[in-house]
Amino acid sequence: MAIQRKVFRYRGDVQGVGFRVNAIQQARGLTIAGFVRNEPDGDVTMDVQGDAADLRELAKRVESSMKYKINETLVDTRDPLPDRTGFKIKY
Repeated sequence: MAIQRKVFRYRGDVQGVGFRVNAIQQARGLTIAGFVRNEPDGDVTMDVQGDAADLRELAKRVESSMKYKINETLVDTRDPLPDRTGFKIKY
């Protein structure tokens, strides 16, 4: 299994609506490591790594569950980070 890393930047009405907690809930059952956090400009960043299929599934779940709050999603592929474990809210 090749580990991939993706950084999602969600724009829209994504703060103050439970977006971060929802992302953590949507990751249940998936092998995902990384974090989700609010940004000062009102966006939410989700920086995650794992198996490509799990990353696709997480993105699909988040997009589906928050579709009325997300106006735009930007995705960047980056090199995986070593020894990264757990998926958490970062403050």
